[in-house]
Amino acid sequence: MAYNAESAQTLHHHVVMWLDKHIGEPGNNETMKNRFRRVTHPLEAFTDSKSAIDSIHQQQAAGKSVFLIVSGSLADEIVPKIFDCECVVQIFLFCANMQKYVAWAEPYINKLMMFDSDEELLIRLTNDIAKYLTEEANKYKQSGQKDKAIGLLNWADWLYDDADTLQRAVCRAIRADIRRRLEEFK
Repeated sequence: MAYNAESAQTLHHHVVMWLDKHIGEPGNNETMKNRFRRVTHPLEAFTDSKSAIDSIHQQQAAGKSVFLIVSGSLADEIVPKIFDCECVVQIFLFCANMQKYVAWAEPYINKLMMFDSDEELLIRLTNDIAKYLTEEANKYKQSGQKDKAIGLLNWADWLYDDADTLQRAVCRAIRADIRRRLEEFK
């Protein structure tokens, strides 16, 4: 069975949530959100911490796992309140100035990663979801649910391939910039 987005929807037990005052608004940054939606099923966007916290608690009650992307400006409102929630697998702090949050983030470091590039964030998120799906597939295999395990492994394979493609594109862009800079010395 090859990866199929429709069947993947029935297999997943995770949600990706994005908390940001601007990105969470419908119509804002739709191109970037659509790039993330391509690898995340589903992507829920929020503009305020209370709604996001309520949703995290609902996801936990439903037995789902949460990958949370949060802006630096809202991180101090939400991270301390949800950090110990069992359903929160990973927190991705997305901000323009990571240095500003280094000291603040230290107590949360085992579950929080910081990014200032949406490309790098997408690559890491894609890899983390693929790893999560692989672990879920192992649970299905152990319980004798072969078809579900195969579906999740196919999805994980697709995600790892996509992350590899994204990473290579980033590396090509960096190398092109290096070559351009080298030309300046000639």
